[in-house]
Amino acid sequence: MKRQFIRLYISAFALVCATMGSAQQDAQFSHYMFNNMYTNPGYAGVEGLTRATLLHRSQWLGYQGTDEGGAPTTQLLSLSHPLKILGSPTTNSGVGLGLTHDLLGPWRILNLQASYAYHIKMQNGGVLGAGLGVGFLSQSIDGSVLRASEDDDVIIDGIGSSVATQFKPDVSLGVHYQTRKYSAGLSLRHVGKSEFDFNVNPDSIASKLARHLYLTGSYNIFLSQNLLVVPSVVVQSDLAETSFNYGAVASLNNYKYWGGITLRQSIASQEAGSASRKLSNDDIVLLIGMSFLSDNELRVGYSFDLVTRGAAAKNPTSHEIMLSYVIPVNPEDKFTPIRTPRYRKEN
Repeated sequence: MKRQFIRLYISAFALVCATMGSAQQDAQFSHYMFNNMYTNPGYAGVEGLTRATLLHRSQWLGYQGTDEGGAPTTQLLSLSHPLKILGSPTTNSGVGLGLTHDLLGPWRILNLQASYAYHIKMQNGGVLGAGLGVGFLSQSIDGSVLRASEDDDVIIDGIGSSVATQFKPDVSLGVHYQTRKYSAGLSLRHVGKSEFDFNVNPDSIASKLARHLYLTGSYNIFLSQNLLVVPSVVVQSDLAETSFNYGAVASLNNYKYWGGITLRQSIASQEAGSASRKLSNDDIVLLIGMSFLSDNELRVGYSFDLVTRGAAAKNPTSHEIMLSYVIPVNPEDKFTPIRTPRYRKEN
């Protein structure tokens, strides 16, 4: 039964991946190694812990354009909780909730999604989570701050001086595999490719929500009882542009303090419709953090991004703050969490 479930899920996943679109639109986070719930519904409950995470990102801090837009900001709230269903004596599934708010000048994006993941225990002690996320995504444009480059602009005239908002359904798929030493995930967001026209002529404004494919991975290197190094990577792509975040975080002093460095790079067509591709170095990211309470239940992190791509048109730094709180595992579930910033359970 489990093998049939896996084959069915992967077949459906491959089908939607084969028809991916273009125009990368999802927010990027420097704390990606602590933020799998944002990209992958298959991660829901896999840790075996109830976790709440709050992130705030200020992109190009201090940037001020010629209009009222200002620098982009993003907020994220995510929840993950393990479940027992169908009479199972231990957790065999999980639920999650994600709320993202993105402000990009006159453009505001709100995404709410609830997730469910079914957990399959593997013979080597690992856990495979196969998940589905369902919710909605809204986009808003503040017409009062739009400026036309020429007279009789169809889009601006159609939107007017008010705020135009549309809601569309949003679906995600994902699988996440977790062991004590390593993890890997594959997910697809915005499966339905919803289109936003704000009740304006669709031929003039057609904002299509592109499908985004994510590939994640990490490996725990236990150098000593009090030193853990975790290399990690996330690849995000819509086939028009692909970005890479990779690096490592080291945890010290019984895993209470951590710090690390990551790089963000991207590959995109140099010109619209061009087949040529170019690798760009976008950001150098430094991360520091500290865990509090007896079992590191409360976690605080900060990241500093040094902008290395297009710095002349942006402010040179971006900043991100993370808060995370974990409710300790129920002893009846018969496994013990590893005391690291990643809170990986023993498998």
